[in-house]
Amino acid sequence: MINELQKAQDLMNDGQYMPAVTILQNINGLSPKAENYRLLFMANCWYKLGEYQWAIDISDNLLQKDEHNELASQLKYLSYCELKDFDNALEEIVRFLSFNEADIYKVTLEELLTDIKNGFINEQAIVSKIKELALKNNCLK
Repeated sequence: MINELQKAQDLMNDGQYMPAVTILQNINGLSPKAENYRLLFMANCWYKLGEYQWAIDISDNLLQKDEHNELASQLKYLSYCELKDFDNALEEIVRFLSFNEADIYKVTLEELLTDIKNGFINEQAIVSKIKELALKNNCLK
């Protein structure tokens, strides 16, 4: 089964997302950790295929099992952005960073701070929360 995960990852690395999905959908009986990878790979494939709602749903499923999975949260965030659902995108980043430290989200926080500075985000409650999270994660300059 781990070999199947590796095959799917190799296909993903070659940009062959649909064949990877086919393999991933047919894998059963994984350990909890390997199952988390399977779900993450599935979410990533659907994101790359432009099936953003599926990526959101799978990422959400994974986050219910592993609330610290920043990659799943970021896939969910990016999928909402692709759907132009910026309220849910911001809600996701705030939800995740309220309980976890940022690693890959640090870049996103810096981009959001730039958007605030440039006037693209100006709702005061959101601005305050983003600044609070940026300060908490040492992203304020």
